[in-house]
Amino acid sequence: MGMTVQVYRWGLGDCTNNGVSAEAGSLCVVNVKGPFEPSPAFPAVELVEGPGGKGHAILQPVGAEKPGMVGPMFGGNYAETSDSRFQEALRKVTGSRFYGAVPIFDRYETPEEYKALSR
Repeated sequence: MGMTVQVYRWGLGDCTNNGVSAEAGSLCVVNVKGPFEPSPAFPAVELVEGPGGKGHAILQPVGAEKPGMVGPMFGGNYAETSDSRFQEALRKVTGSRFYGAVPIFDRYETPEEYKALSR
């Protein structure tokens, strides 16, 4: 069971490299208490501390490790909800109150793509 959040996409196209937020309009955050189940229409993500450490939160696909791939990394999309349970979960992750959209880290690249795109 989890909490649903709405996806906000960058208007100039998909930068997720076919990440979970490329097509889904909502995601199911499975580590935040709520009445919803993940499904193909609501892919499972989890709220975790971001790469910047305490004070930063991200959403990433459940089972984010993909052997042989670089990622997860920010794909350009965000998610948010007005539900106070999500805000409380954000406070636990970041250590402070935060209201706003959370970056979705759902982009993966092959090592070759990463090298070519990082020049």
